[in-house]
This record gives sequence, structure tokens and C-alpha cells, in this order.
Amino acid sequence: MNDINELLKSEKYILLFSMGLTLIAMLLFEILSNGSQEMNIELMIMPTLSLLLGPFAVLGFVIVEGIKLFIINPNDMPSNLITIFLLFLGNMLIWKLWYSIMNHEGYEIPNLNSLTNMIKLFAVFLIYLIICHILFSAFAKGNPAIDQIYQNMIVLFPLSMIIILLGIHISIKYKIPLYTPKRQLKQFLPNKIYLIILILAIIIGMVNIQLISSPKYSVMLTALIILLLIIYLTNPMTGTHQIKEKMELNLINKINFSILLILLIIMLVITLPILFLIPEYLNIYEIINIFSEISEQFFTLILIPFLIYLYFLEKNMMKPINRLSESLSKDINNKEEYQKLKNDLNSINANNELKTLAQSLLKMENDLNQYSKQLIKVTSQKERLETELKLAHEIQNSMIPKNFEEYNDGEECEIWGLMEPAREVAGDFYDFFKIDDDNIGFVIGDVSGKGITASLIMVKSMTLIQDYAKHNEDLSEVFYEVNNLLCEGNVENLFVTCWLGKINFKTKKLSYVNAGHNPPLIKQNENFEYLDIEPGLILAAMEDMPYETYELQLNSEDAIILYTDGITEANSDYEEFYGEERLKNTINKHKNDDLEKIITSVKKDINEFCGKPEQFDDMTMFAIKLK
Repeated sequence: MNDINELLKSEKYILLFSMGLTLIAMLLFEILSNGSQEMNIELMIMPTLSLLLGPFAVLGFVIVEGIKLFIINPNDMPSNLITIFLLFLGNMLIWKLWYSIMNHEGYEIPNLNSLTNMIKLFAVFLIYLIICHILFSAFAKGNPAIDQIYQNMIVLFPLSMIIILLGIHISIKYKIPLYTPKRQLKQFLPNKIYLIILILAIIIGMVNIQLISSPKYSVMLTALIILLLIIYLTNPMTGTHQIKEKMELNLINKINFSILLILLIIMLVITLPILFLIPEYLNIYEIINIFSEISEQFFTLILIPFLIYLYFLEKNMMKPINRLSESLSKDINNKEEYQKLKNDLNSINANNELKTLAQSLLKMENDLNQYSKQLIKVTSQKERLETELKLAHEIQNSMIPKNFEEYNDGEECEIWGLMEPAREVAGDFYDFFKIDDDNIGFVIGDVSGKGITASLIMVKSMTLIQDYAKHNEDLSEVFYEVNNLLCEGNVENLFVTCWLGKINFKTKKLSYVNAGHNPPLIKQNENFEYLDIEPGLILAAMEDMPYETYELQLNSEDAIILYTDGITEANSDYEEFYGEERLKNTINKHKNDDLEKIITSVKKDINEFCGKPEQFDDMTMFAIKLK
């Protein structure tokens, strides 16, 4: 199909295609008519070739038809030349008329997508019939050959119309390129003058046929008519409109084609019984003659009702649909544009389902517009929140100490810590701080909940614990005071699990207190073991709760590892917890490594165990080792 489309864009191939198609039609009808010369049946494809493929198709047709005339009637050269000229001139008018009249909405290729184009098509062929009647009547007097051609054209015209309608539908459906006029800049006469010339030619022609009896004046008027028609054919296509060469089949076109098929079936149903009842009419000429007469009667009967039907269909269906589509294709960016859309949709003149559809679409458009505004607002709020959370994360991250080298490069101890929040901000924390020249304090905690509220409690807890630990010898007093302060205004009913320790570097004595936190792992001999004691109540749960301080004597190379429940409760795809036992085993595999290597090994093992990137809870670890 693409190859055929490319060929039909060439004027040379249009000429050859037209000649070939005419020759095939001619030979086919010669075979069906058993060599009878009663009718030039191929004439019924000539209007279609003219309308769709233009001047070169008409030229190809008249060349083949002329050769046939010269073969059949070689002794009547003038009649043959006149016939060829009249056929060319008359059919050129079809193509020229389509692109010259009723172009209020711009130039379009032949189509049946609107009532205007249907009327335009009938107007073109009405003018074509009148011009052919004028021209052939002037030359057919006393010339049987020309008269026979003219009579054949009249008889075959209903079939020509059927072929034209089929051709238009097929060309649009299969996107076959049609030959269109080229836009020209030079124009010798105004468009209205060309129209006046055409009307003048028709009036003179009718006067010539009806009133002029003198052969001398008749010849002069005929020559004038031909001259006027030739001038009209030189009318160039001007203006700024480009020809719409690509069309889609719309509802009107499909209805037209459906009605055409129904009429064809009805006409065949009527024609076939007649042919069987009267066997002598089985000659192809008589069959076509009968079919043409029936077609003519049908066209005459249904034309006006059909156009009225199309008028109401276009008014009540197509125009509202087109206006609906055009209105909804526009972007709406503000209230004024929405109001304009509302006015356009309300002005749709339809009292059927289309009006309901327009109102429904208007409501949907309004809902979408409101949703878009709300989405922009929510998105803006989300972006602002994300920015604030990012800032909060950076602030919180800056509060968690990472100056491990200050102690690692010294002679007292080695320190390392890790905190990875599940969200932008965390409820977990660890801290270490110098109490005096001989003592270091360290703490780990886990606030219930997640997000902003938990992070605020975390900051408050961390600040209070460090401040009170630096001013109280007894760690149980520290937790007592901090617990009471956290209970104040705790409207969210959050709580904190916490483990606080203090090591004296001179005595190597560890003091610690536990407020409902996970037991730490301590290495005093060969392996790490859990330091399991009865913990106190969680912080921020109840005021004036007592806490107990425990002591433990450490030695050089002893180490303590603290962690939150985000470590032991990390779960895998099989919903299995990482657990305390696995944590202890992993740490003991790396017990002789430095603290950084131990903590990073645990984190790596957790990642492999979980097998998924999503982190359910904050993960925090802290380790300290005496040197």
C-alpha cells in the first residue's frame, strides 16, 4: 500500500495509472457486452478519476478513449477530436469546481465528513451535468457519434455517483494520496470574477440551447462558452489556507457509506428479479440501463430526505461533539479559563445525552482542577516538610558525637559508634562525654515511636543526661532527675529506654544504670557475654521512680558494646528476628578486631540477614574498650 501511495504522488504515474485503469475497464465491458458498441461503459469511472486524481488522470482517460474512437470511427476525425476535447474540458471542471467553491472552512480533499461537503459534492456534479449538457448539445445536432457519447454519460451518471462515493470513502479509509492543486501567488482576476465567468458561461449556454436557432450565432456563442470555461479553469488556488490532505472517517462519513451500501443492496434486490423475468434484457447494456434508471429514481426520492436527516444529525450530534472536543482540548490554568470553558459547554445546543455528557465533563474538569490545586498545595507542603526534615536530620546528626580519634589516639580507651535512622530523623541516640580528667560518661537510648516527636524527646533526653551526669556522682540520681523532667508535659506518652555508664580510668571501675534497655555485651575474658541484670523502669513512664547504680571492675582490654532493639529486632524476608544470640556470635567472630571493624561487621551481617533495603527501626551501636 505504501508503494502505491508513493506512485500516486507522481503526475507521470497518475497519467499511466489512469490509462491502465481505463483500458482495463474498457476491455472488461467489451467482454461482458460481447463486442457490442452500444455504450461506452468506461465513461462511468471518468468523474471519479477527475475528482480524486485531477487533470493528469483526465488526460490519461481521454487519451485511451480517443484511441478507441479513432479505431472504431477512423473516418470521422472532427467528431473524434471534438468528443475528446469536450470530455477533457467537462471533466476538468469537476476537479476545479471542488477546490473553487464553498471553501469557507479552508481547502479539503474530497470527503463526506459534513453536510456542507455533501451539498458541495452534489453542487459540483449538478454544474458538471449542466456544462456537459450545454457543450454536447451544441455539437450533437446532426452528429450521432457525439450524441451517443452524451447519452451514455447521462445514462451512466447514477452509477458514476455510486463509484464516486465509494472512491471517496476508500481513499480516506486507506489514506490514498489524492492529487491537489498547488497554491499560486499570482492571480490575474479576483475570485468573484472567476465565479461570475462560470455563471455567465452557464447562462449563455442555456440561452444558446433554448433560444438560438441560427447555426451561425450558435457556433459563436458555443465558442464564447468554451473560452469562458477555459478562463475559469485557469483560476489559481490562492489564500493562506493549506489543503487538508489527511482526513479521518467521522460519524457522518460512516453513516453516508452505510446508507449507500443499503441502497445498493435494495437496488440489486429490485433489479435482479426483473432480469430473470425478462431474459432478453440480459445484455450488459440493458442491465446497466435498468440499474441506472432504478438508481436515478432512488437518488431522486431520497436526496432531499437524506440531506434533511444529515442536517439534524450534524446539528444535534456532530457539531455538539466537535465543540465538546474542541473545548476540552484547551488547557485550564486559571479561573477565567475555567469560566470560559463553562460558558462554552453550557452553550452547546443539544437536548440529549450530549448535554448531560458536557455537564458531567465540566464537573469532572472542575474536580480535576481543584484536585490539581490541592495536589500542588500538598506537594509544596511535602517539599517544605522534606526540606525541614532534611535540616532536622543534619542538626540531629551533628549532635551525635563522632570525635572518636580524640580518645582513640589517647592512652585510656578506644571508642566507636554508629547510628542509622529508619527515617529522616531518629529516636535512637548515643553519646559520650568527659566528666572530668579521670572519668568518661557514655549513654545509649531509644525513644518509643519514630519521626519528629521521637527526635525531640531524644534531643531532650540526651541533653539532660549529659548535663546531670556531669554534676552528679551517683548515676541513679541522674536517671531520677531526668525521668521526672521527661514526665513533665509528656502528652504523647512517649518513653525512653536508656543505659548510662561511667568509667574511671585510674581505677578502671565501671558504674552503670539501666532504665529498661537491652543488656550490653561485655568482654572480660575471651568472649563477649551479656551483662544481664534487672533493669529499672523506662524513663518518662512515671515520676519519682528510683533507679539502682551497679558497679563492675574492669581490666585493660575489656570492652563493652551497647545497642538498641533496632539491631536485635531487625527481621528477614521470612519474618525472623536477628536476635541476641546471632548478635553475640557475630561480635565474637570479630572479638579481636578493633571496635570499628566489629560494628561494621555486625551491620553488614544484618543487611545480609534482612535481604531488603527497607529499614524498619533505627539502628544504633556504641562500643568502648579500655587500653
